[in-house]
Amino acid sequence: MDRFQAKRNLILYGIFQALREPLFWGPILILYLKQVGHMSLSGIYLLEAGTMLLLIVLQLPTGALAALIGRKKMMVIGSVLILLDNVVFATAYSPKSVLLANLLWAIGLSFISGADSSFLYDTLAVTGETDKYKKLEGKTTGIRLLLMALTSIAVGYLASINMRLPVWLGIPGMLVALVAVCLMKEPPRIILGLGERVTYRRHWNLMKLSVLFVANSRKVKWIIAYMVLLNVIGKAWFFTYNPYFELVKLPLVFYGWVFFAMNLVAAIFSYGSDWLAKKLPEKLNIFGMVFLTGLPIVLMSILVYWPMTLLVLFQNMVRGHLRPFMGHFLHDHLESENRATVVSIQAAVDGFGQFFFGY
Repeated sequence: MDRFQAKRNLILYGIFQALREPLFWGPILILYLKQVGHMSLSGIYLLEAGTMLLLIVLQLPTGALAALIGRKKMMVIGSVLILLDNVVFATAYSPKSVLLANLLWAIGLSFISGADSSFLYDTLAVTGETDKYKKLEGKTTGIRLLLMALTSIAVGYLASINMRLPVWLGIPGMLVALVAVCLMKEPPRIILGLGERVTYRRHWNLMKLSVLFVANSRKVKWIIAYMVLLNVIGKAWFFTYNPYFELVKLPLVFYGWVFFAMNLVAAIFSYGSDWLAKKLPEKLNIFGMVFLTGLPIVLMSILVYWPMTLLVLFQNMVRGHLRPFMGHFLHDHLESENRATVVSIQAAVDGFGQFFFGY
């Protein structure tokens, strides 16, 4: 890979990250599952727990496979599966169809998880600009969050017309993301030399070595534990948004506006993550994210009034800043040969925590 191909990769990666997820249905997810999927709230949480359990099982082997066969191939397969997931989700009519959609999502996400950020870091290694990882990851994630913010405004109105409409509208963007990832070029990988074949033994050895690496690296364990803690709390909080909105009798048309503000704040903090990391002391960045996550939860549980819904903005500051800030920390401690696998281990531990939350 030459420098021009690496720069082209970065542009395509930005397009992929901006459009890889459905943009419209976030504000009505729980309502959609209840009204269209005919599921109870307890059933939704149980399904989420089961999905997380499947994701845990798949993360490590798919992470090792990404290192062996290439990150691009894994991202292409994962993107196709998540696209199919959204088609099934858009046509869902029962808990069984929602279950099928979740299965496709879990398998697809496990293929992309770890492969995407590793692809970006190794592409930057070609240009000698790995120090820009935090800035570029924050920028690409920020663009996606900004798009989600803008589309969220319309969600409440679209859902008032037809609950399925927001879900269908997210699919064209995901098709563009699939085309973008197909046009990428695989960056160099250390683990496979020319002519080497992928075997079950190599796959197993890579998984084993990566687990041992995490177990023996105190810094990596702490980074993973911190990321998992905030991710699990954030996911738990996200699944209480709709029930809380219903509890304080927030009108449906305002759901989209709240999610607009949430994603806008997340986009700003993601885009400015590199700036924050340079301007504020490292410890203040780390402890600040814990404070901004915890305090609003306490206040919302004590004061159950509709103005308190705005406190979700604080967690979205963390949501925007966490991935680029802590992702750079993690990648700086990894080598190309185990990068995707170790990131998948982090995602698996993260999923394990989310499984217990859902259960």
